[in-house]
Amino acid sequence: MVIKMIANFGKYFRFILKREGFMSSIWVVSLTAFSAIIVAMYPGLFPTAEAMQGLVATMNTPAMIALMGPVYGIEVASPAMVMAQECLIWLAIAVIIMNIFVVNRHTRADEELGRFEMLASLPVGRLANSAATIAFSFLLNLVVAVLIAVFLIIIPIEGATITGALVYGLSIGMQGMVFAAVTLLAAQLFSTARGSMGVSFAVMGVAYALRAQGDVADNVLSYISPMGLGLKVEAFYSNDFLPVGILMAEGVVLSLVALWVHSRRDIGAGIFPARKGRAHASIALRGPLGWAVRMMRGSFIVWSIGIFALGATYGAVIGELDNFVENNEMISQMLMAAGGMSMVDAFIAMLNPIMALIITVPLINCIQRLHLEEKRGRLESILSAAVPRIKLYGSFTLIAVIEAVVFTCLGALGLYVTAEATGTVELTVLLQASLVYLPAIFCMIGLAALLVGWRPKLSLAVWVVACYAFLMFYFGRIFTDIPEWVRKLSPFSNTPELPVQEFTATPLIVMCIIAIALWLVGLLGYRHRDLGR
Repeated sequence: MVIKMIANFGKYFRFILKREGFMSSIWVVSLTAFSAIIVAMYPGLFPTAEAMQGLVATMNTPAMIALMGPVYGIEVASPAMVMAQECLIWLAIAVIIMNIFVVNRHTRADEELGRFEMLASLPVGRLANSAATIAFSFLLNLVVAVLIAVFLIIIPIEGATITGALVYGLSIGMQGMVFAAVTLLAAQLFSTARGSMGVSFAVMGVAYALRAQGDVADNVLSYISPMGLGLKVEAFYSNDFLPVGILMAEGVVLSLVALWVHSRRDIGAGIFPARKGRAHASIALRGPLGWAVRMMRGSFIVWSIGIFALGATYGAVIGELDNFVENNEMISQMLMAAGGMSMVDAFIAMLNPIMALIITVPLINCIQRLHLEEKRGRLESILSAAVPRIKLYGSFTLIAVIEAVVFTCLGALGLYVTAEATGTVELTVLLQASLVYLPAIFCMIGLAALLVGWRPKLSLAVWVVACYAFLMFYFGRIFTDIPEWVRKLSPFSNTPELPVQEFTATPLIVMCIIAIALWLVGLLGYRHRDLGR
């Protein structure tokens, strides 16, 4: 029976290989190239043992532990070990995102667009697409893991071993495998590609938050989260393969559960049926703004809950800061040398750029939703009526701007709710430190709108800018020799880090002007170009 349900698995697998050949190759090359470049940089970063110990001490703070995981092997730290502790979590997140996109595209998205129904009319087993997709994801993760390990072995870096390189690469690959299975299961539970992807990213956010809380408090939450478990391999130190095996088992079990669920649902439907709409459209849907709000309503609710929860998780970390400082004489001395800077203030200053970058994700998606609706031919019926393009273009932009303000406030409020009991935070200070990043966020919205207006096929380039902003934030704090002008190319690097830096209005005003200019230029292009081109 099972064999019949996955009939023509091999042909479907080859079909996915042909469809994914180009895009997956870009993912693989980008991930391995980034990993290789980072590895090549590390041998020259530590001219002395004291310099490396100073970096390790900086990493061994609650803020950095919450950001990228626990520090291990302090007494025998090597460049390879430090590299693994700093980079493993971020490469794992990139691989997880790759898996979510790949699995969702070949399962729920194909069903929603009617492609799988066409394929199912051929002698293809019921589970062929899901089985082939998860098999392809496993192969893709294995290729990424092996290539990352190979570059770690080839490029000379002190402390690197073959065993450590393998456990490092496999940890990244198996975390991706777990989330490929999570996405496959979500595709069976929900009836839309948007819902499936939203839930998968929400699970990723929860996993990261659990890991952050568990790593700082050193409790069981780190082992519950796939991301936390992946960091327990302690690459180039203990080289523990047990977490890799557990992650692989989790991925296999979740995949089997997803296939079982798939065998018991109707094609095109999810276990949780889509809510029936009204027989007649509401008054709000008579205009483009109401229609855009309806399109983005589900995403807004999910992201609101997720950002509030993430802020609350980091707020819970603040309760552990005082104990950490009291038990760490080196950190206490570092704070005194920095003028007695409050650990809480330093933590907030480091946290807010991260929150701002995370908040940017749904806002870019909101702008790009306009292009998605254009690709699917849904805008023609709207624009065929007396609907000016400026209203349609402006509706999605207005929603993104409002979401930026709401999400920023929710993140600060979530942090305050769980940290208020410590008596070390004030809501007004948290709001000020968070809202100051709005101009940088507006610049990203403006750039996304510009690309959608003029060159929709290049709209994904805005993610390159977002990745660059993250790299400048993260590595700019570690590699102090990066030129200042290189840092300032990111809008987030031009924002004063409250409350540890003084407020400066000039760069914020300039960024607001740039954001408005980008939007206006994008509007000009959107009004004059042919839709669908």
